[in-house]
Amino acid sequence: MPYSIVISKADLIVDGTISKVSQNEYEFTISEFVKGKSGSKIKVSIWKEWICDPRIKELKAGQRLILFLEKTASGNFAPINDSTGEIYIDNDAFISIFLPKEFSNPTVLKKGISMFVETIKVYGDLNDRFLQNVYFVSNKSIFEIYRMTENNQFFKFLVSNGVSHYIVNAPAIFQLNN
Repeated sequence: MPYSIVISKADLIVDGTISKVSQNEYEFTISEFVKGKSGSKIKVSIWKEWICDPRIKELKAGQRLILFLEKTASGNFAPINDSTGEIYIDNDAFISIFLPKEFSNPTVLKKGISMFVETIKVYGDLNDRFLQNVYFVSNKSIFEIYRMTENNQFFKFLVSNGVSHYIVNAPAIFQLNN
């Protein structure tokens, strides 16, 4: 699932640390809200690992994560697309070998997410498996967006990968390529 969709689907994107781990969930203490608001401590469901989607590291108290979360029917939160929504950080660096190079560090990532959220709204059914009729609508011109991509590597990654640029008057409109 492209991160542009993950960010758009997320009710909450946060940076913080695990406080306590239980059998099916962990308590998470938020140090920074990137998107959305909640209490400073939340419960996060533990997703089930499988061969193609293993957990990068054991969940334990003190582990720093950036989480992309959806609110569940029970009022807790769950990472979007399992491991996609749970990014591990050690010593202010990402530890997953599977992350693209544009995930250079947590500060750049969080700034890029904020730029994306402030600039682009996504319309359509984000739960559609094939993401048909999903549109990205910008409140800035394509030229302003280009200038913004020069200032943040992760923002550039978000608007360049999987998003084609179609300008239909102002504001700009982008459509997801399949």
